[in-house]
Amino acid sequence: MKKIFLACFIISCFNLACTSNSKDNNTSQNSSQQDIEKGKQIESGSASKPTVLKLIKHQVMDTEGTGMVASTYLLPEDWTVQDKLYWEYRDATVPIRFQSLMKNGDGTLQIHIYPDVRASWYTGPSGTNGYRPPSDIITGMKDLIKTERKGKNITYVSQKILSDADNHNPSARQKSQSGVINIEYDDNGQTYEEEFYGRLDISDVVTPTVYGNSEAIIWGASGLVSFSAPKGKLEESRKIAQTVSSSARLTKPFYNKLAQVLKILSDQTYAQIYQAGQISRIISQTNDQMIANIDASYRQSQQSAERSNAQFSDYIRGVDHYSDAGSDVQLPSGYDNAWVNDRGEYILTNSTGYDPGRDYDGNWKQLQRQN
Repeated sequence: MKKIFLACFIISCFNLACTSNSKDNNTSQNSSQQDIEKGKQIESGSASKPTVLKLIKHQVMDTEGTGMVASTYLLPEDWTVQDKLYWEYRDATVPIRFQSLMKNGDGTLQIHIYPDVRASWYTGPSGTNGYRPPSDIITGMKDLIKTERKGKNITYVSQKILSDADNHNPSARQKSQSGVINIEYDDNGQTYEEEFYGRLDISDVVTPTVYGNSEAIIWGASGLVSFSAPKGKLEESRKIAQTVSSSARLTKPFYNKLAQVLKILSDQTYAQIYQAGQISRIISQTNDQMIANIDASYRQSQQSAERSNAQFSDYIRGVDHYSDAGSDVQLPSGYDNAWVNDRGEYILTNSTGYDPGRDYDGNWKQLQRQN
């Protein structure tokens, strides 16, 4: 079930086996950590209040199938979101897709999450069909960039394969790569920077036959995400992207329902019903008795997500760690003080002695930063 979680939500978008070689680039882009999008200047009467960043919990709804809240993540209060979680009826193995566009108040900082791509390729004595995988993750991401930034005069600034694992024997091969590409382009007279991440997994099996060898490839591109900003401000967008990643949680009720749907889809009859677009009939077959067997898988998926977050955090170094009731919370760096309320919202500020209860509803508790 780990792949279900990674494929169907934001954590997948940062599931990179990262290195730390770009940390110098990240930190040098803006050495003043006061540059993060810091919300709004609060005023009460004539007294000026400290500048704060308020993070609120955004809910991702599955409106097509279960009608449930599928996932949650933290986002600055003044950011807007256009997202969609949907069921891919051509894929009965990992049937969930997610896409999102997040923007700050004036639209200059953006985070894009692109749906996973899953396909197959076959070639042999009987012919060829399907979609051939890209030769590597960099080539695949460049194809994505050409499509998503069509019409832009793109300059490729840098590209790097972050991880590259290749296991093979004479009849089978499994390959996994992750990578990053930085680009620049002009938009309405302003130069923008954008950073793309992605992962490519390929499973290739060669089968000898009396008529010659046949080759079957199953491949997928996941973790497709980018964040953009006017040139010189990419670090601001990068930090918010990391906050989204580190705070994303698949809800337990939705995970339980999804796991049950996948168990049912192992029956070819139900798979045909699903591929006909009748997800409601599949969901109606789920039951509460299956939930207990799925709980352990849910816990494993959350642990896998935490490991993925740690890898991405090590790469971009855009967050600080805080302790909240024994749990690690990652929030944008550059702030001296952080609070959380009973609704899971967060306040960040550099002001000593600030009391968020004066300006916001809720019971606020100050968090301790971890070393």
